[in-house]
Amino acid sequence: MTERWLVATTEYAGVTSYTGGIGRHYAALLPALAAQGAEIDLVVFTEGPVDVNATPGIRRLVVHRTGGMPRLAALLHRPRALRRAYLADTYDRVLVPEWMGLGALLPRDAPLVTNLATGVDLAHEISGLRLTDLPASSRPAVVLQSRLEARQVRRSAGIVAISHAMADRAERIWGRMPRVEVVRNCIDVAAVRHAAATRRPPAGWPGPDGPIALFLGRAERRKGVVDGVDAFARVAQLHPTARLVLAGAGGDDRFEPSRAALLDRVPSAARDRVTFLGHVSGDELYGAVAAADVVMCPSRWEGFGNVAVEVMAAGAPLVVTSGSGFDDFCTDGPDCLMVPPAAPDALAAALAAVLDDPGAARRRAAHAAAGVDRFAPAPVAADLRAAVDRVLSRVAIPA
Repeated sequence: MTERWLVATTEYAGVTSYTGGIGRHYAALLPALAAQGAEIDLVVFTEGPVDVNATPGIRRLVVHRTGGMPRLAALLHRPRALRRAYLADTYDRVLVPEWMGLGALLPRDAPLVTNLATGVDLAHEISGLRLTDLPASSRPAVVLQSRLEARQVRRSAGIVAISHAMADRAERIWGRMPRVEVVRNCIDVAAVRHAAATRRPPAGWPGPDGPIALFLGRAERRKGVVDGVDAFARVAQLHPTARLVLAGAGGDDRFEPSRAALLDRVPSAARDRVTFLGHVSGDELYGAVAAADVVMCPSRWEGFGNVAVEVMAAGAPLVVTSGSGFDDFCTDGPDCLMVPPAAPDALAAALAAVLDDPGAARRRAAHAAAGVDRFAPAPVAADLRAAVDRVLSRVAIPA
């Protein structure tokens, strides 16, 4: 019999204007699930504009626009709307990330599997933010989101975490959980490779008058943007023609560093060699990766790190941090360089090592590119279906 899946998310490549790692993952994963016999209804909640012209593999797409809603109202609207969607039909599987607690109000007997990707408590913990650090007006919404996410996790029939680090961190945050399985994220390996080989870098890309270090990620402390800028400040003294490009949406400037504040951390003589691209969508991102001499993803902690797999598929030299989700698929030396998180000196040394020995860097990149097929949608979808079957067939036990 055909499995009926209900999936909900706040971002989805090809539908929402902003798409991070989870949005690209789901847009690659769901068509692969459909190809393996799943019938999928997708509910997308978004504050921005949408494009609903092409959603391959999706039987029914429902978009809820929450732009203009007060934040508290939107937080309550999303799980209520998903509950209505669930009750209006019959589903064998419900797959929902924990972000925003979209599944918090589903009935207790719903076949809910929470896909642990990141939650508000984890995001603030990594950033070093406490509730009292946030504007007073935003605190009620943060508390509500935290409670919705915790409720969803604890009421789930099973958990699928995107990495072993994510499963361990979730246990420390929420304590007792249903049975947990770990299944890696996927990327459209073929599409990334093609775009990296054929697409030009985005507008604003620097000229070819020096090596380029590319920072990929939101301009937030938890993504290591301060560490990346501080590392470049050191590299710029060793490589006077080196350039830094930052590709990623900006963070909340109430408690994340502004572009001006980041530039202040770079020696004045090197500031004109720093380029901020902002959010880069579509295939232009992979054109940027292919054009860079080294790509860094210096997150202070990462649940998985889709972008690092994309860098590997594109064949670019990679530097990442250790001690989180990158550990599941990165090996220091053979396929990338790994440094401790929040360690600008070590990050600078790794970047300089790539620029000093581009031959060795290219060999690591080639080794990494040869191993990314296991992150293609089809094998990940098969592993996910098997994991979901396992967690739904067993009673809740301590994680």
